[in-house]
Amino acid sequence: MKCTIIAGLAAVAALSGSAHAFAPVSLPSSASSASASALSMAKYNSMDEIINLFPEDKPVLINFYDANTENEIKNDVFRAKTLLKDRCTVCSIKQQDYPELAKLWDAADKTPAMILFEDGKPKMRLYEETHYLEIVAKVGKYCRAAGEEHTDVA
Repeated sequence: MKCTIIAGLAAVAALSGSAHAFAPVSLPSSASSASASALSMAKYNSMDEIINLFPEDKPVLINFYDANTENEIKNDVFRAKTLLKDRCTVCSIKQQDYPELAKLWDAADKTPAMILFEDGKPKMRLYEETHYLEIVAKVGKYCRAAGEEHTDVA
């Protein structure tokens, strides 16, 4: 049986200090019971469930966005999704529909908040980037075929 992302991230965090930046935010114990009840009312209960909806051969870019900014960003997110379609799958999630999941993944206070997952693990984050070319440039360098990886020029 697959480990949950949270359990997997906890194991990675224990092995590597640099993984801490990608681990879900810990919630106080009083918020944990509220989180469980709020998530149980949502269509999906965990990031694992959402990621498992998409093919495993491509990374998944989860785009958390605020309903109040949806009209401002939707065209750029659509353009980025179109340009990245061969390299990753883009899934947009309204923060208001999954508030506890957004909080858990540190994506509740900034919009859009994008997290790129590869093999079920977060690979990079992007906050408040709304121009499609910037999204494609920043996310695309993490979604290249073997031998085409990004290398910085000195």
